[in-house]
Amino acid sequence: MFNHSETLKNSLLHALKNKSPTYQPRTRYIDANKEPIHINRLILEDSPYLLQHAHNPIDWFTWGNEAFAKAKIENKPIFLSIGYSTCHWCHVMEEESFDDEEVAKKMNDFFVCIKVDRECHPDIDTYYMTALMIMQGHGGWPMSSFLTPEGKPFFCGTYYQPTQFITLIRHVNDVWNKQSTTILEQANSITTQVATAMKTQKSLNEIGTNIIDITAQSIMNHYDKDNGGFGQAPKFPNESYLYFLLEYAILSGKEDNLNAAIKTLHTQSCGGIYDQIAGGFHRYSTDQNWLIPHFEKMLYNQANLSFVFAQAYTITGAKDFKRVACEILDYVSHEMTNQDGSFYSATDADSEGEEGLFFTWNKKEIEALLKDDAEEFIKLYQVTAAGNFERKNILNLNKPLQDYANENNIDYDELVSRLKVNKKILWKARNKRTPPLCDDKVITAWNAMIIKSFAYVGQQLNRKDYIKIAIRAANTLLEKNKTEAGQLSRSSLNGQASIPALQEDYAYLAEALLQIYDATQDNQWLDHAVNLSDYMIESFWDKKEGGFFMVSQSSDSLLPTSPKEINDNATSSGNSVALRTLQRLARRTGDRQYYSTAQQLIMVYSHDITQRPYICSYLMCGMLEMFVGEQSHQQWCANGNLHISGICSKIKENYKLVLTITIAEKWHLNQIQDEFNLAVPVSVQAIKGWTIDHILYPAFITKIVRFKKEPVNIFEGTIQIIANLSNDSNEITFPKNLLKLKLGLQACDEQTCLASENVSCVIPILE
Repeated sequence: MFNHSETLKNSLLHALKNKSPTYQPRTRYIDANKEPIHINRLILEDSPYLLQHAHNPIDWFTWGNEAFAKAKIENKPIFLSIGYSTCHWCHVMEEESFDDEEVAKKMNDFFVCIKVDRECHPDIDTYYMTALMIMQGHGGWPMSSFLTPEGKPFFCGTYYQPTQFITLIRHVNDVWNKQSTTILEQANSITTQVATAMKTQKSLNEIGTNIIDITAQSIMNHYDKDNGGFGQAPKFPNESYLYFLLEYAILSGKEDNLNAAIKTLHTQSCGGIYDQIAGGFHRYSTDQNWLIPHFEKMLYNQANLSFVFAQAYTITGAKDFKRVACEILDYVSHEMTNQDGSFYSATDADSEGEEGLFFTWNKKEIEALLKDDAEEFIKLYQVTAAGNFERKNILNLNKPLQDYANENNIDYDELVSRLKVNKKILWKARNKRTPPLCDDKVITAWNAMIIKSFAYVGQQLNRKDYIKIAIRAANTLLEKNKTEAGQLSRSSLNGQASIPALQEDYAYLAEALLQIYDATQDNQWLDHAVNLSDYMIESFWDKKEGGFFMVSQSSDSLLPTSPKEINDNATSSGNSVALRTLQRLARRTGDRQYYSTAQQLIMVYSHDITQRPYICSYLMCGMLEMFVGEQSHQQWCANGNLHISGICSKIKENYKLVLTITIAEKWHLNQIQDEFNLAVPVSVQAIKGWTIDHILYPAFITKIVRFKKEPVNIFEGTIQIIANLSNDSNEITFPKNLLKLKLGLQACDEQTCLASENVSCVIPILE
């Protein structure tokens, strides 16, 4: 069926021969020796999604010059199919249409066919998804687009049944041959509309601090008060909303915003969208109340939700949030981790051709496995003989375990420990089933997200093992996820990497390395983050309009317009992540150029920010930091030469604060006057409701510095300030599990003194 050269045929056969013994061709066309009859160019690729189509009878091309040149020479339109490996309807269309010889013959005759993995090429996906939304008003995958030989879209759709698809491709071929002028006019019109949609628009209005309040209200307008979450079914976790609401609540003290985030996290972690046996979240819920998920698991959901749950724990002290954060990371560590420490991308929703089969249970199974412990487990996880999903049960809780323990006078830790034993029994039984497909490609941006979470949760919960996992994975990405040219790669599979990284890969990885730096104070991670960010600015910044392009401007993307993204979709945009990364780099290095670039980025997207701030809520987290600083128990100041961290412990009704200040080599702290006109190294002021009963400073070092004739009292190296506090809980601003402090200090080296600084710390209270 394919008119391939002998050289290409031999290359394809050689690639098939060198596949691992576990490689399973996905096709109905198998010869007597159980070998696939068809092999196309996708066998050469490092994407599991493309490899799923490597034995279709379609002469698939990858995105590149070869396909476009062929389309121009033969004057054929391009059929572009975009999907991803764990997409249910992508599987269906592949089996029904792409693996059908009758359909394939028409596709090979009529078109040049290109297959793209959207996870490897989000830039291509973004461009044609924009076109699809313009034409149809809705989007989805698989995405089926028809293009001119120049890549301009003239018709886009999603999934088609076989009869619909055959009718469609016949019609497109007929119109192309008979009304090409009309098609080209339509393609030009749509291309202009896509370019307009992607063009950055600057607003004439200045962006004030009130935009933060407007963002919070916009998000709350979408809040589901009954079930938690935002919007209607299908319901996604919307982590970028949760990031913003938690950080906004710390700043504003507005209880309704924090309660919305807390209820959402509780209902999500109690629902079927959360894997109650192994941990980890499914991609979204098909219903309003989080019961019935679409069962695929994405690495980016695990990354963002583990971070958010840990953040919520530090704010509220809710034990369920700590438990879930750790369960998610433990799941990733056990089931989504490569031998080299990097992380797989996703697991499928289907097994044995049935969605959710791997994850669901019947009552008798659980009774047989748990025996005497079955009664409590069945009650807690709402298991019935009738089931709640296709006559089986998706395990779910009707309330958080903490609430159940309190209501039944049960020790929470003992309950969790007992359930953990039972879950392990069910986990072992479940693992004997046929598991869903694992997409084992290593995506740089997604790995960076989970690295950030391991480092953050490790630091917040004093889990050094998590920090070690983050460091190992970061080293692997920096060493192995590179193309042959030595560039950072977008993804790799079995050590093979061919696609240069996108802007979001650089932004996310720099952000993750800064999180490791904060957890370890090891300068190598700051240096790596600086190098990645400098390359990102040089290679991806739009030097005419501003903002970051998704793809490097030194590469030939073949797209009619180079896309830029500001919207938060399943993940936050590369521009949003860059804003926060650049600001944090400025604080940790003292390089104001990073802050200047961040300010330019805000101005570039000022129209989007002022008109619809909720669509870029992670960027709004960065803006919140720009206005008031990082809302954290640790701070960097004095151009990165001072690191401050705080711990506050509650012992009965007493509170003990320990502030640790690390001063860079050749720098010191001067004595300054506190609010009582006492000479102190750091003035410490508690926010309303808190009283500092006693404070103990370290001993001074008396030293002659170059710009002083007389000896002065200073502080060098690492110092600790210890204080005892009390509070009037009636006066404390919500949330009450946080201690807010204002610190005053002045840093000097032997040449000069910096201006005095006021630093805010937000410190969780540990019991």
